[in-house]
Amino acid sequence: MELERGSTRIYNCPICSVDTPHTIAGHRGFTYAVICSNCNGGSIVSGEALLSYQAQWEEELREILQSLGQADDE
Repeated sequence: MELERGSTRIYNCPICSVDTPHTIAGHRGFTYAVICSNCNGGSIVSGEALLSYQAQWEEELREILQSLGQADDE
């Protein structure tokens, strides 16, 4: 799957070490240039790593929201 230029993915910035949205600036094949929304630092990352990190982050968020919903039920 090709990620569109201008779209964002959550990724851990190697410069500022924050899990933050990174904007896709461009790509060559399945290697992407991304820009951190926190520090504006640029990184080169594989599409596989971007997709994997995004999926992991979304799963963590789902678990947090489910646990909050369960706490409300008690």
